[in-house]
Amino acid sequence: MYNPDWLKYCKRVVRTGLGYDHLLRPDRSLDCAHIGSEYGGWVVATGRLAQTALPIVLSFGLGDDISFDETVCAKFGAKVYGFDPTPASLNWIATRDIPAEMEIFPIGIACMDGKQTFAIPIKEERGNYSVKTRRGAGISCDVMRYTSILAMLKLSRVDILKLDVEGSEYDVIPEILDSPVRPTQLLVEFHHRLHNIHVNQTLAAVRKIRQAGYFLFSVSSGGREMSFAQ
Repeated sequence: MYNPDWLKYCKRVVRTGLGYDHLLRPDRSLDCAHIGSEYGGWVVATGRLAQTALPIVLSFGLGDDISFDETVCAKFGAKVYGFDPTPASLNWIATRDIPAEMEIFPIGIACMDGKQTFAIPIKEERGNYSVKTRRGAGISCDVMRYTSILAMLKLSRVDILKLDVEGSEYDVIPEILDSPVRPTQLLVEFHHRLHNIHVNQTLAAVRKIRQAGYFLFSVSSGGREMSFAQ
């Protein structure tokens, strides 16, 4: 029987042997579930989330799929702060009926406060703008540091932080880990093999996250999306 996940894994084995991919596996298991659509969903430690009154979620990188954010609001009564500075995403979100528990900010996360130039995707239909791509036209967008965002929102705890930021995760993870307000769960989409990013950067980032006291509890079949918990 055809198994797309098995085929994907076999390809990853080959790429890992060539030095382009990884075969990281979870450190331990948790009571968890995939929340949201197949494309935009994430694996979350649901047992922990269900025990938290009014979970606080920071969701960086919304694109054109906020099924994760909508579902975590509906199922767990979470307060979601969503961030995306790109016009394609903001225009799409403007057509949606956003949950009352969700606030949208036209801001990206970075290692500085101010403006960053995002490359406008030429062929990418989903509008995945990235500061790591230097080809083609660019657009200037507002960005803020993690600590500045915490101060703006007056947050003293974060239960889930989701990063789907097209390569900027490598820049912002160190500040997130150094902050006194570290998320209980950290969900990251890594972008090795895209935007000229080598898999060694992903391995180094995972190592840093583990050294900060997190453990890996979920790795997607494609190896990009990873879920960590303290």
